[in-house]
Amino acid sequence: MTLELSDKERELLKDILQLALGDLREEIVKTEASKWKPLLHDEEDTLRKIIQKLS
Repeated sequence: MTLELSDKERELLKDILQLALGDLREEIVKTEASKWKPLLHDEEDTLRKIIQKLS
C-alpha cells in the first residue's frame, strides 16, 4: 500500500503518532495485567517503526 502525503501532512501524522506513543507508554506502565503487556509492547514497536518511516 502506498500513501502519498504532503510534507505538512507527514509532519502532522508523525506528531499525532508520537503523542499516541507517549500515551501507550503510560498505559504500559500502568497496566497491571501481565497478559496485556506483550500486546502493548508489540503495538509500541509498530508505532515506532511507522514514525521512523515518516522521518
